[in-house]
Order: sequence, then structure tokens, then C-alpha cells
Amino acid sequence: MGMAKRTIIKEPNEVLRKRSKEVTEFGARLHQLLDDMRDTMYATAGVGIAAVQVGILFRACLVTTDDKGIIELVNPVLIKAMGKKSGEEGCLSVPNHHGMIIRPTKVTVRAQDRNGEYFEHTFEGRGAVCVCHELDHLDGVLFIDRLP
Repeated sequence: MGMAKRTIIKEPNEVLRKRSKEVTEFGARLHQLLDDMRDTMYATAGVGIAAVQVGILFRACLVTTDDKGIIELVNPVLIKAMGKKSGEEGCLSVPNHHGMIIRPTKVTVRAQDRNGEYFEHTFEGRGAVCVCHELDHLDGVLFIDRLP
């Protein structure tokens, strides 16, 4: 399979404000979506991407970490958050717009992988910010909603 870059949905678009649905089928369609999301993220120099950003209302996202590269999170749930730090954020769906957002410095997430296997992962620093940003997308929240 070659690169498959999908179109990023940009604000204002009501799709970005919808709550994504749980993923229940872990097969070829999900795998293709995750692969396309990765290609799209690389092509746009993003550090994270949620399925809703390519128009698919699935609870799935990709997050870049400092230690493990890119982690795929399907049906992620935040189970622990610690610390607080303000940092600059931007978003592929809100081009040319940045703002200082307060996020936890460390978060633990329980999620499924592309095959439906459950796992937990603790993210710190940039990874923690990225996870919180992407989980917001799954609930229809954009970083601009969190600006002070």
C-alpha cells in the first residue's frame, strides 16, 4: 500500500464538534484508517491526529511521544492526570492559530490497540499535552475552546 493522505477537516466545521463513537470492529477498515491517519500526520508535520480530523467519527487517535514514537490509541480513556503546565498549542484543524493552554504534565491512558487488545500507557511532557489535545477532539472540543 502506498501513502494515503486524507484531507484534514478545518474549523469551522460542525463535524469537529461532534462526539466520536466507540470503535467496535478491529479489522481491515480500522487498520486502513490508522495507516492513513499516520500518513496524513506525517504529510502535515503534525504531532497528533484524531479520526474526526479526517472526517471519521471514531474514538481513535495517534500521539507522538518522546520515548516510544507514535502510539495508536483506540477508545482511549484518561485514568490519571497529574501536574499542570501552560504551553503553546496549535492544531491541524485550526491553521495559523496558536495559544497558551494549561494541560497536565503527566497522564495515564487506558486504550485498545488496532487489534482490540487493552493496554495502559503513561505519557509525560509533550506526549501528555498531545494526548489531552487528541482526547478533546474525540469529544468535539478544540484547543481554542480552552483558551483563557
